[in-house]
Amino acid sequence: MNENMDLERTTDKNDPPTMKEIARLAGVSMGTVDRVLHHRGRVSAENIAKIEAIVAERGYRPNVFASRLSGGVGVRTIGVLMPRLDQDFNYWNQVWSGMAKAARELEPFQISVLCEQFDRNNPSDCVRAFRLLETNGMQALAIPPIHSQIMRPLAETLDPLIPLVFFDADMQCNRHRCFVGQDPWQGGVLAAKLLGLTLEPGRPVVLVRFKDDDEHLQKRSEGFEVFAKASGRAVLILEQSLSDPPERRRSDMSLFLARNPSIGGMFVPNSSVGEYAQAGLGRRVVGYDLIPGNVAALREGRLDFLLSQRPETMGYESVRLLSRFLLFRESLPDRTRIPLDVVLKENLEEHLVGVTS
Repeated sequence: MNENMDLERTTDKNDPPTMKEIARLAGVSMGTVDRVLHHRGRVSAENIAKIEAIVAERGYRPNVFASRLSGGVGVRTIGVLMPRLDQDFNYWNQVWSGMAKAARELEPFQISVLCEQFDRNNPSDCVRAFRLLETNGMQALAIPPIHSQIMRPLAETLDPLIPLVFFDADMQCNRHRCFVGQDPWQGGVLAAKLLGLTLEPGRPVVLVRFKDDDEHLQKRSEGFEVFAKASGRAVLILEQSLSDPPERRRSDMSLFLARNPSIGGMFVPNSSVGEYAQAGLGRRVVGYDLIPGNVAALREGRLDFLLSQRPETMGYESVRLLSRFLLFRESLPDRTRIPLDVVLKENLEEHLVGVTS
């Protein structure tokens, strides 16, 4: 599934069109328009005729400043590999929103952001989407290393001249990359502290530990378990898989809590925490992400704390860093940390400003 992240903007029909608008009107990519306007590369006669007809009718004035800034090398593409935007409870749509904002700002500088989406429940689909980005000739790449066993070899075999950003999660691999996101271990520690501050001593807590191939979820779980146990609190483990149907996960949690009535709190280390909110009534519940279901549960008092990853900021910063490498050859930092935000019902509205639902 392909998405061009250069979003349309409204202009007066009498204004000279931008390269993006010519591409939209002709039904082609910005790279194709660039090749026709600058008489380079191979383009079909049909597409040349369509583009030249639009230019003749509407006119075209190049952005001289942007052209100089870009070094006159034409359109450059930042590739983004991302799960389908409707997956993980719409979380990826929030990341996309930040990237789209950056793409709009970069349009005058002849930088395009192209996203290939994959089904996160089908690990091999990552490879398909990655190969499509390679075929389209990307000059930079941003990926969330969700399925590390598949993503790692893809990242390590990437052309070493292509700058690489990992967002949402980090992953060890044998090539230089920049990580944009939070420290997952510290996220787990923070969740354990929140429960420790709000529960009476002696009451155990339950950790939902996912068995899936997601290193950042494992690190969040480890940070939570280590800190809670070091603080003298018993941690009970409920192992589940993200591939299990939500109904089954909720049912398993209800049975687990019924068998362990002394449990005082619950930590779910990802955005699925809203699924467990009803089962956790009467207990402290901590989870991740300001997605619509979690926001509603927080407002209604079924969740106590949400840790926000600032997905819009994360997406925006990932594209911004890659664009500055392409424009100015600025070296990528090893990491750009996104702060851990603790969101309660009382400060929820302030955190929702600018959040994509």
